[in-house]
Amino acid sequence: MDELERHIAQHPAVRHPFLQRFSRERLALHRIQSYGLQHYQLVKVFLTYMTNLVARIPDSSAATILRGVFEDEFGQYTVFRSHVHLYQNFLRALGLQDEDWGRIQWREETRNFVSGHLKLTQDGDVLMALGAIGPGHEYSIPLMFDYLLKGLRHNTALSDRELEYFAMHIEEDKDHAVAFRRLIAEVAQTAMARDRVRQGALFSLELRRRFWDGCHAAVFGRSL
Repeated sequence: MDELERHIAQHPAVRHPFLQRFSRERLALHRIQSYGLQHYQLVKVFLTYMTNLVARIPDSSAATILRGVFEDEFGQYTVFRSHVHLYQNFLRALGLQDEDWGRIQWREETRNFVSGHLKLTQDGDVLMALGAIGPGHEYSIPLMFDYLLKGLRHNTALSDRELEYFAMHIEEDKDHAVAFRRLIAEVAQTAMARDRVRQGALFSLELRRRFWDGCHAAVFGRSL
């Protein structure tokens, strides 16, 4: 896992030109809105990936190990603390209305990201799915979100509360990555099994790289 995490930290998805430009360039509000609406389509379906995955892992300890991840995603004691709700707070702070979330035209890269992860977690190789959602998501997200949060603070006057979704993920997902690492150690005990986990993580990151390509085109007006 150490080697995989080092590889993820250097992956083109994690150091994508979109993230670098977003973190340092001046952006008009409508461009940030364009990014925000595409990203929301990923945010709202993440729990479906998790539910699909845990139901398919034969190790009975999976639900226990990942309990904290589910609690954080759901908001533990109130839906108003769920990650989807926090992201909706962010969109409203950008001046978007609830109806904007449903009528946005998905970019092809966004659609492919969601459909690829749904298919993998529903009926794909379960160890690849574990790699995609574990290290592929939870380890990589704090690294990518650091760029996003810098850009949002640079370009908006949003409060810490309105940016909580991003700041929270930079901290929480580090703990989530540790939980997934523990689960992987239990269920992927052979070199072949660990390689399938690695393949899943890289599959997810390639879809993420293409998603950022789409965000680059939406925000900066041209494809890479």
